[in-house]
Amino acid sequence: LKSKVYSAFIFTFEGMRKKECKNCEQIFQGNFCPNCGQNSREHRINAHYFLHDIPHSVFHVDAGFFFTLKTLFTKPGVLVENFLEGKRIRYFSPIGFVMVMTALSTFLVKFFDWCKVQFLQHFHPESVIHQSHNFFEHYFSLFIFLMIPFAAVVTYLFFIRRKYNFWEHFLANTYLAAQLNIMWIVMHFVGFIAALVTGKDVEFASEFFLTVFLMFFLYLYGATFGFLMRGFYKKGILILLIGLMNFVLSIVYSYGFNITGIIRN
Repeated sequence: LKSKVYSAFIFTFEGMRKKECKNCEQIFQGNFCPNCGQNSREHRINAHYFLHDIPHSVFHVDAGFFFTLKTLFTKPGVLVENFLEGKRIRYFSPIGFVMVMTALSTFLVKFFDWCKVQFLQHFHPESVIHQSHNFFEHYFSLFIFLMIPFAAVVTYLFFIRRKYNFWEHFLANTYLAAQLNIMWIVMHFVGFIAALVTGKDVEFASEFFLTVFLMFFLYLYGATFGFLMRGFYKKGILILLIGLMNFVLSIVYSYGFNITGIIRN
């Protein structure tokens, strides 16, 4: 208790002294620069920075990457609305979130595939291992990223007379697209588990993948835009609009899957 009181006293005392912001050179009094918002207590890069500050910013349960990931599962509409209204400090930025999810998805998919191949070659050398040479199957995250502007056009046109502009729709779709990488990770993990159980490289039917993907997809878009537009339409009209929007988005994504060869007829 004494240490906490002492720390609070030091923090308050330091906030009373005038200082120069290390980021923008603004002279100010307080714990945060009024010009750029930087913390006045930024210290030199040392072991503490790597052992505490970076992990804290990423793994914090009330803010950061994992908080954003969890909220996009449970309350995607709340997250997007908060971010669009300027309540952004608790959330990972959409571009940063896309980059982390892309890296995470690429690593985990390749890891699960590598584990599957090693297991089958070692314990079931007679099994046939399917190899894909499709670029977008190896880099599904790139496909998801390329679909963002097309999805943004669809959601914007459906709600064009409402308060959100195209770039705000683009931002919302950026968050949702990044979250869709989860389904690709899950499919490859299930493929690895299937190999462990059956001793074979199980290929999922295109219809199965499309069904599972679109179920998660429709939940994300329905929950997000249903929440964002809740005050503009009567419930029945909103359900109809969301249904039509999801139908158009399903066609757009299905066409993208076919064009890129991710789903083969």
